[in-house]
Order: sequence, then C-alpha cells, then structure tokens
Amino acid sequence: MKRQQNYWLNRRNGRKIIRRNKQSSASTYIGVTVTLPIDLIIEILLRLPAKSIANFRCVSKQWSSIIRRPNFTESFSKNSLSRPRLLFTFRIVSKWHFFSSPQPRINFDEKSVVATDYRMGYSRGQLIRMKIWQSVHGFIYLNYVARCKGKIDEVINVICNPCTGQHIYLPQVKGNNYYLRCFFGYDPIGKQFKVLCRTQNLFEHYQVLTLGTRELSWRKIECSFRHCPKKENNNGICINGVIYYKALINNSSSTIVCFDVRSEKFSFIEIEKARPLNLINYKGKLGVLLCFDYGSSLAEVWVLDDAKKVKWSKHTIVLLNPARKPINSIWATDMGEIAWASSRWTNPLYVYYYHLERQSVRRVEIKEIKDKVLIGGDHDHPNNFFAFTNHVENLMFL
Repeated sequence: MKRQQNYWLNRRNGRKIIRRNKQSSASTYIGVTVTLPIDLIIEILLRLPAKSIANFRCVSKQWSSIIRRPNFTESFSKNSLSRPRLLFTFRIVSKWHFFSSPQPRINFDEKSVVATDYRMGYSRGQLIRMKIWQSVHGFIYLNYVARCKGKIDEVINVICNPCTGQHIYLPQVKGNNYYLRCFFGYDPIGKQFKVLCRTQNLFEHYQVLTLGTRELSWRKIECSFRHCPKKENNNGICINGVIYYKALINNSSSTIVCFDVRSEKFSFIEIEKARPLNLINYKGKLGVLLCFDYGSSLAEVWVLDDAKKVKWSKHTIVLLNPARKPINSIWATDMGEIAWASSRWTNPLYVYYYHLERQSVRRVEIKEIKDKVLIGGDHDHPNNFFAFTNHVENLMFL
C-alpha cells in the first residue's frame, strides 16, 4: 500500500493547526502546532510569578514586547497589590542581597514559617557606607558614600527593581553631602516615580527628579518654609501619593513634612513629641510610632484619622523583642498589623506582628535566606539587615 500524506491548514481565532497523516500498515501519526491569541498569552503571563515573567523576555520578540507594554505592567502591578510581600535585604562583605517572601496573612498560626526567593544581588566595590532607605511601589531607593582619590566623598543615589534585577544611578546633586537628603515617592494618578532632594550650601535648595524621562535631570522647586530633615534610620514614607518625613523648623520645633508628589507642593503637621519616632502606613493613613527608652518593650502608635482637621487616635503596643536587639525596621501591613525585625542578623530570623485591634502578637520565622547566599565556603555573617512590608512586585523596566 502506497504511503499517502495529507495536510490540512485551519486558521480560526488566531489558531493554526497543521495535521499530517501517515498511513503505513496500521499506524497513524498526527502532529499539532498551535499559535495562541495574544489576549490568552497575556492572561497566562499575568498568572505567573514575577521572576518567571522577567526571564520570559528572552523567549521571543513578541513576548518581550508584551511584557514591556505599559498596560501589561500596570495590570501586573494591580494584581501584586492584592498579594503583598515581605522584602529583606542585607549585606555580606561588600554585596547587598535582596530576598522576598509572601506576606503572612492574619489567619496564620501564632508561630509560622515562610520561605524566601532570592531576587538580586548588588555590589559596588569598596563602599564607605551604604543605606537602604525606602520601598515604594516595587522600587527600592538606596544610597552609598564612595571615596574618590583626591576628591571629597560622594553620595551616590540608586534606584533598583528587585523584580527585574535592574538599577539606575541618579545624576549627581550639587551641594554639601552632609546636608543632602533625598526622599522617594510615587504618584498613583499620573503613575510617575519622583525623587525629592534637599541640599544646603548658603541657602536651602529643593529639587525634583522624575523617573521615566529620556534624560534624568534635577529641576528646582520652591518651598516657603525653611526646615531641616532629621537624619534618622527611617527616611520617610510615601502613602497615596504623599511623601511624609520628619524635620525641624528653626532647629527646635518638630514637624512632619508632607510633600504631594503630583502637585509638588509642601505642607506641614506639627508634632509635640520629642521621642524617636517611625512613620508607618496604617491602612492607608499616616501612623507615627513612638518608642520609649532603649530596651523598653512599650510603644505608642498615633494614627492620623483626619488629615485636614489633624485628628489623631492613640494605641499602646508591646514590641516583643526577646533578644533585646536594636530595631530599625518597623512597618505596618495592609491588614492593620505593626511589624518589626531586629537590625542585626539572628539565626533563626524572626519577624514579629502586633495586631492593634486584637492586641495580639505573632511570630513568623523566615527560612532559607542564609542557605541560599552562603554558598562556596563563604561563612561571613549577614549584617545591616532591613525588612519592608507591603512590598509589591513591579515589572516596570528602568
């Protein structure tokens, strides 16, 4: 019996089917090649982890084009908001490492364990000092001091995206490095990231840089109230398009500065408390956490219930810290919990959560960080540990 070959080509709904029949004695072979509609490809990609999507840029030009589309990155960011993550970063020798894990929900047991995924590493030779400042809508703002031969130490500002593994260096700002302070924010309406910078030589100067422009550059803006941002571990916070940070007016009165990222206007909230404080995002409202004496487990949380009338509500909490380690990472979750972790590496590593309404504390153990970094005989201990809650994954490319 002669071998017969038949081919059929059917194009419907972007679907191409090629069938090849081989009739030899009693055997039959059918091969199928399918081209999926773009809408279906997008739907599949949106369900995948961010790290996988970032790697899929190499699959084809079409996939790379889809992943880089603004509407795709926006859809992915909206999905990420419903599943916030914990972000951990620490330094080993001269390299910074970024990890993330699902943010434990309230229905977890009092003692639970979460695993982490390695995101990226960042190193820049020999650094004098480096600081991770803010996590804003998936981007991280950090800076470090670099020593140049025969020159004054320079402050280098960096924006990085742990999701894509990218980073960019911001243009140098003219001014005295000692008085240089930068704050990072996001405008959810205009969908723009901006960096606010304050410098001082003889006079104060305020400048703004907008990410996403063809050429990154600083431009001056006006501020009618002279103020000096405080140099503390907490470098402000961005809530619903407003950057909040602590400052002094006339070198005496404490205040909270409010900078609207969209309008680029300043306003101020006076505060009477002189104790060290942390600014947190409590359910979309500004929260102020006041710590008592070092070693004390008591703290107060003041929530700004009405920004126009400046009305606050007060809560007293207990910061569980059995190891009595210094704490520099204190945040709030989207579920109304206060979260904190030690600023020093501990093994095992714990994150503590305090629910204001239930007045209950739970502890979460973080697994697999040290095992994934200390490979190849490098047994240096991690240090300069920072943790951020409500971190969202963002596929926007820098």
